Amino acid sequence: MADTVRYFMEDMVPELEDLEERGYFKKAEIKQIVKKRTHFEYLLKRPAAVKTDFLRYAEYETKLEELRAYRKEITGLKGNTTLADYAIVRRIHLIYERATRKFRGDLRVWLNWLHFCRSSGSTRQISRVLTKALQLHPAASGLWSYAAAFEFEHNGNASAARTLMQRGLRICKTSQQLWLEYFRMELMYAHKLRTRRRMMGIDDSAEAIEAVTQQIGLEDQLNSVEETDQAGHAAIQLVLNGAVAKVVYKSAIQAIPHSLDFRHSFLKLLSQFKFQGIAAIQQAILDTIHTDFGDTEESWNLRAHVANETAELPSTQVVIVFEDALKAHPTGRMYSLYSEYLRDCLSQQSAAPQPQDDQLSPEQQATAEQLLQLYKRAHEAGAAEEGMLLHWPLLALQAGQEEQALQAAAAACQALPNCSAVWEQSLSLQARHATLQVCQSGDVEEAGGMMKAGRQLESLALQAVAAVDPRDAEGVWIMAFERLTALGSSSKRLIQALVHGLTGLQKGPLRGGMGCVAGAAVDMTRQLQSLPAARKLCDSLLTIPSPGGSFFQAAIGMELAVVQPDTIPRIHRLFEAGVGSHGTEDHELWLQYVAFEQQHLKGAGHVYWRAVKALETPDSFVSACKTGA
Repeated sequence: MADTVRYFMEDMVPELEDLEERGYFKKAEIKQIVKKRTHFEYLLKRPAAVKTDFLRYAEYETKLEELRAYRKEITGLKGNTTLADYAIVRRIHLIYERATRKFRGDLRVWLNWLHFCRSSGSTRQISRVLTKALQLHPAASGLWSYAAAFEFEHNGNASAARTLMQRGLRICKTSQQLWLEYFRMELMYAHKLRTRRRMMGIDDSAEAIEAVTQQIGLEDQLNSVEETDQAGHAAIQLVLNGAVAKVVYKSAIQAIPHSLDFRHSFLKLLSQFKFQGIAAIQQAILDTIHTDFGDTEESWNLRAHVANETAELPSTQVVIVFEDALKAHPTGRMYSLYSEYLRDCLSQQSAAPQPQDDQLSPEQQATAEQLLQLYKRAHEAGAAEEGMLLHWPLLALQAGQEEQALQAAAAACQALPNCSAVWEQSLSLQARHATLQVCQSGDVEEAGGMMKAGRQLESLALQAVAAVDPRDAEGVWIMAFERLTALGSSSKRLIQALVHGLTGLQKGPLRGGMGCVAGAAVDMTRQLQSLPAARKLCDSLLTIPSPGGSFFQAAIGMELAVVQPDTIPRIHRLFEAGVGSHGTEDHELWLQYVAFEQQHLKGAGHVYWRAVKALETPDSFVSACKTGA
């Protein structure tokens, strides 16, 4: 290994001497370069050489070459090209060549080499690298498109690029990327021909006729053109109007017939070009979509978006397409796609300056009205999806229609009675509406307004928790307690329903779940009634299976906030109940227990040893105790 490394290092001597003579690097810097290269050479020659060693070596040499080029530019070095000007680039190619011999199956190494060839201007080397890479990775569609793009864009050889594309597609028949790149290349070729003819001011040219002859064999329609001046002109027009791209599209959908998104990608590519013939290709694609996919929701949506490409928002033409689609398919999916389009329109209109804060512009107001009517139609047809029902009240509120927002929220609860999200939204809107009503009516000082609002919200909350599955009702309970607390209205019926509902459930989780709900109920009772009432609720919850660890955190926290000598036994009982239910996993509760015993009862040793025995994984508890000590 040492002999091989020494051979490589001795081979570097002429270039290093030239780099120093030309003034690119000083003698001390040359020593550092030699040291660094020796290190990398030993890494590359070890038996278990890894890919990252080659890549790091190439990266180091690339930065060295960038530094040499920068110093040449700022110092203004001129003269004949010498070994120093190209030696480092040549060495980087050698590193990549050695890497690809070692890791020939790794596509990333080949791509890195190609990227370096492109950035360093090594165009001759690119062809050789691509040839080797394609021999080893014929199924890599990205390599075929890269090779074709190099021939087309750099060498200007459309015939060679087309040949590479066709060879790649024979191997990668189902590669969507390769078909799309071939389609784009043919459109670019037609655009180049049209630009050249326009700049030369001619109708027919030898280049265009030669281009037509290169297309022979791609389509029977072109083969049938007779060798006459009139037929030649017609064939030229076919090519200039993108006939070859249309042939590519037809071949692509034969290879990949069942992907609508694939065909949509062709339409997106077409939108990047503006010349005669594009509209005909677009219509041909739409015709195949209609033929192959019929009247599906996705095909209607695609037609609508194509109609929207050059129209204002929202486009009358697009609305007509969606309305026709709803007549053919009045499904939830179709309503959802229609609403998504109108929401996108509303979002794009929001980018414009608004006349006032929190107020819709006339254009936004019109679009919002369209969307609200659509939501209402979808609900009446029984086709409204959850996302639509959730957005309906919010949009009505944004449009300043609060009554309609409440009606929409109620309609959502009616349509999806088991969905917790729609009930949470309805509770939030009802609480907001109740607060505004009280403020507007001047009942803020009187208890009557708040009590009435609280009763209405309580009734809605009871409906919600009765309709939603208990396993999904946590958010509904929390929302109800938070909004009732904000209104200053305590709900005995809701708390009774909570206790009754928890009675039949199993022990709750350590955090979250119904334990969090029970904690919120205790907190609300303490704030709106009294501490004794909250303690009474805690006592009733202690007689049933534990709602969860969060309940004990809330109950103990409430007691620790007002510690008195006569409450210490009660706190002790809460701790015992908590560790009895969750002592195997709640190390935080044990830490609180230890701290409480140390502060108030002067003896926490027995609690510590109980915790160590009870916890399934006591390491964090022990560590926390030692840190605290």
